[in-house]
Amino acid sequence: MIEDFDGLREVVHFEKDLLLRIYRNCEAEDYPRHWHTDIELIMPLKAGYTVLIDSREFVLAEGDILLIPPGVIHSLKAPENGERYIIQVSCALANQMHGFYEELRHFYPCLHVRAVTARLEETCAAFQQLLHIMYDEYIHRAPFFNYMIAARCTQLLVELARNRKAFSTHESDRRYAKSVDGFLRVCDYIHNHCHEKLDVEMLSNVAGYSKSHFVRMFKEFADVSCVDYIQQQRVALAKQLLMDPENSIMDIVARSGFGSVASFNRVFKQLTDVTPTQFRKSLRQNKP
Repeated sequence: MIEDFDGLREVVHFEKDLLLRIYRNCEAEDYPRHWHTDIELIMPLKAGYTVLIDSREFVLAEGDILLIPPGVIHSLKAPENGERYIIQVSCALANQMHGFYEELRHFYPCLHVRAVTARLEETCAAFQQLLHIMYDEYIHRAPFFNYMIAARCTQLLVELARNRKAFSTHESDRRYAKSVDGFLRVCDYIHNHCHEKLDVEMLSNVAGYSKSHFVRMFKEFADVSCVDYIQQQRVALAKQLLMDPENSIMDIVARSGFGSVASFNRVFKQLTDVTPTQFRKSLRQNKP
């Protein structure tokens, strides 16, 4: 199900004009620790499902719904047999609802809606029905299906926010939310400025933390140092530039933020197991 990894970050590719992806997943496959900039919704249909966030285990029963906010590092553990909806919602959709992104702070590290909560049974059934409608629209793709899905997803997110306190089985962690916010802000900055000169002190200011705290926080969230993450982003940019045969190696070195050809070759080989020249050659060989 995970198509593209960038370190621990899962890069979700959405279809044009469709700000979410829906899977009816029946794989008996575990997914390693990862995070993404999108909202994730999980609802088991048959058998349970287990989600690990930090050292805490959330065991989902059939009909439960788990909302995982952006930036939360989690792993997924599947039973040998089972089925579940896994929905990834772009934050661009949430941003269309004024103030909702701020509301997400109250959901950290996650929101677990238990289907067996008797006094909320009717509300849970309504949530489940919304997910079924979204999946049906996603599969059959009748005219304007993307608008229908976006409308139903918006309705679901609003209802979850309205009933958050009733559903919560634990206190929201505001400090965790603040740390995630700083981490995502820095990741976004690195992604957009990796071709420039970057240093840890400057990035700690972007995050709003002291240098020492920032170094610890970044390693905790990304599982790599900030310096290594910058190099990963530069190599990712270099790969894109290498796809254009008109770009010379010297030009790519300059445009991807490496100080020299020697440094570029060394880091690229270290992270991809091939040299830039070998990578470009493989692109030509695989070209139809």
